Amino acid sequence: MTIRRTEGPKPTIRSTAASEAQSKTAAKPATIAPNVIKDGFGPAAKTSDLARAEKTLKPLPPPVGRLSLESREAQTAIQTSLAHLAPSTQTSIRNPGIIGGVQFPAYTPKSVERDSLGMTHVRLDRQHEGVKVFGEQVVTHLDAEGKVKSTTGDQSEIPAGLGKEKPKVSHSQALDIAMKAFDGKPDRQPNSERVIYKDISGEYHSAYRVEVTNVDGTDNPRKMNYLVDANTGKLFEQFNTIDGFARQHGAAHGHTHAEGADHADHAHGAAATASEIKASATPKAEIADLATVTSKINVTQDGTVDQLKLDLDIDHTFKGDLSVTLTSPSGKSETVHNRKGGSADHIKGSFDLSGFAGESAKGEWTLSVKDNARRDTGTLNSWGLTITPKAVEPNEPGPGEKIADDTSMYSGKVALETKKQADGTYTLEDGTRGKGVATYDAMNRERASGQTQIKDNNDVWGEATDPERNKAAVDAHYGGQMMYDYMKDILGRDSIDGAGEKLVSYVHVSNNYVNAYWDGEKMSYGDGDGRNSGPLTALDIAGHEIAHGLTERTAGLIYRGESGGLNEAMSDIMGAGLEWYASQKNPDVKFNWTVGETAWTPKNGDPTDGLRYMDDPTKDNYSVDNYKNYPKQTEVHGSSGIANNAFYLLTNGGTNRTSGIEVKDAIGMEKGLKIYYRALAHYMTPSTTFAQARTATINAATDLYGADSAEVAKVKESWTAVGVN
Repeated sequence: MTIRRTEGPKPTIRSTAASEAQSKTAAKPATIAPNVIKDGFGPAAKTSDLARAEKTLKPLPPPVGRLSLESREAQTAIQTSLAHLAPSTQTSIRNPGIIGGVQFPAYTPKSVERDSLGMTHVRLDRQHEGVKVFGEQVVTHLDAEGKVKSTTGDQSEIPAGLGKEKPKVSHSQALDIAMKAFDGKPDRQPNSERVIYKDISGEYHSAYRVEVTNVDGTDNPRKMNYLVDANTGKLFEQFNTIDGFARQHGAAHGHTHAEGADHADHAHGAAATASEIKASATPKAEIADLATVTSKINVTQDGTVDQLKLDLDIDHTFKGDLSVTLTSPSGKSETVHNRKGGSADHIKGSFDLSGFAGESAKGEWTLSVKDNARRDTGTLNSWGLTITPKAVEPNEPGPGEKIADDTSMYSGKVALETKKQADGTYTLEDGTRGKGVATYDAMNRERASGQTQIKDNNDVWGEATDPERNKAAVDAHYGGQMMYDYMKDILGRDSIDGAGEKLVSYVHVSNNYVNAYWDGEKMSYGDGDGRNSGPLTALDIAGHEIAHGLTERTAGLIYRGESGGLNEAMSDIMGAGLEWYASQKNPDVKFNWTVGETAWTPKNGDPTDGLRYMDDPTKDNYSVDNYKNYPKQTEVHGSSGIANNAFYLLTNGGTNRTSGIEVKDAIGMEKGLKIYYRALAHYMTPSTTFAQARTATINAATDLYGADSAEVAKVKESWTAVGVN
């Protein structure tokens, strides 16, 4: 996604050919002679020795990840899938097959992936009478024995003749129609393809998809897609497949909701400074005679308590009636006030509760106020926590690991993998991860291209004496490396294509450019203008952009309508996941639920100043958090709040502001990421809706944890809370 908030849809780009892993066929057990086997130069082995050796010879496990479509494993899975979907079809890569005597395949294989559970997922583009059906795919899911377990995708009936009839509008005429709508000069040759298109009412049409691009010399890069009726020239729809990471039109900084009893107990822990965690609630709760009032705060940040301060504001006509207790997430309690104060009124002030030292800061803290006598009443107005966590010392590097001696702008000290050149200098090229992670200088050109190296003399990056241009590059390179590791360690995926695809970033794109975007092949980062943003190379921004590539290489969610909102949400979710993952390894990285706050100004790093808020999407005065409001906000950044909040509730717990439905006992970040990734990679298709995304995540959770698991139940609860059923 581009890093700026844009006024209109800014989708992910069409898929580009990605390198695919050549799968290895499973090794067959060696054939052993009945009596002896010679090992080349050694003596013959005895039969008894061979019997023992034979028992240890096992086939290699089948490959995990993306398979080459030409491989035997992929071909077998494709044939099994097609036999299930269209029994009369005999299809391979070289033989498109015959259906009903016509030389047209019903499906064209797009990808085959095997996962760590042993399942194989075959993604097929739908065809009709030799013409591609726009945005429609079918995914078959084969079990470990190679049998079709289930299918995902649209298999609705398409009227006969739509593909075979000759269009009344030519390709060149369709291009002219699109160019008129584009209203500008493209910087690449426009192209068109014949497609079958389903309109919003569900009716199929013969159409053209025309793509017109302008990335050079503009603050608003566009790769526009136009769907044109092949018989009338009517423009069905248009959308941009390049996302923007800028502030959406109409969105404002900060939270403008009035604080009150309705949501007083849903405050969120946030990093107030690098060393403190602050959270508060404003329950305005009545304290009745002989009654107990409780209020809860959910702190979302990790940390071990070193010092804790409790701020209280309680109105009461006789505080000697009251006992006040604070309970930590682990269940430990400390008495704050116990019927003291004589005839004095009210409890207002700060209390040192360092007795909680060593407790985990993260989780639900509970304040209890008990009235122990009759006649006097009051109100629990507000309370807050200020937690100073223990300092986390960076882990010592293990054998072969680099020391974290490189200084980033946003993530503190980091360890970059680089390449030593013949002249003794170092460049930002990492050959240790997949097919590589590389960061180049765009030299302030509008279009990032070439391989202008960013160099350092001693491989200690970000020093005060280093060139100013190197600073943003450190963060971009770190983001690429961490995203690769995160996909590998948490998602079980080898880069965005599942086969180690090289992750390429360009910094210093254009001048004063408040934007960043994925263009189908690489990331482009602007330096910001110093007023609205700094360089847009923060971790969650990098993760967001690279995740557009992940979506493009998997489900290919079309960047408009509900699928576009899901596309944006998946990037926000994966970006938050990257920030969370890095925070487990790097104490200078602070995880929260705000998008882009580290680079956003005027309050860089302040979680109240970001582009979007996954914990409460409505805080930006633009996004919606519930499907009931989707008709009011269909722009993809604004509608992303629906799935963003569903993910937040699943992993963190909390209450959806619009519905008031609370999700308790959240499943945690790692499980949530695994579920949403699996849904994206294997159960979503280009036209997936929010309701279908619910089903996809339920299917993914079922695969991972079982149909009757708590994880499946929480997936259902979280989608229900955001109005998706």
